[in-house]
Amino acid sequence: MADEFLAAQVMQALARGDKLAAVKLVREAGAGSLREAMQYVEAQAVSRNPAMKDGLQRAAADLHGLQSHARSAAQALHAHNRTPTVVMGEAPGHLRWVMIVLGLLALAAWLAFGGL
Repeated sequence: MADEFLAAQVMQALARGDKLAAVKLVREAGAGSLREAMQYVEAQAVSRNPAMKDGLQRAAADLHGLQSHARSAAQALHAHNRTPTVVMGEAPGHLRWVMIVLGLLALAAWLAFGGL
């Protein structure tokens, strides 16, 4: 009975063109993973309208492309393991005063040793 009620709700969501809501309904009903929920919704859509299979296959291909792009971006971020230049809690411009003092010392040395 619960499967029939879930199938009816999924069919209503598909009739509205809301595949995301259909997948969400299946996930809330206790489907194991997102992939299983998508496969269930796809099977329901194909049984309802065989012409929907093309659209679902394109959507799955787009999703796969986005997932692979996200994976490659994450790998690129992890590949650049470099030491951070700012330590957590360090105030911005921390070395500003050191640079000012060094500049003043350089100016004093230049004036003392015949700069003008």
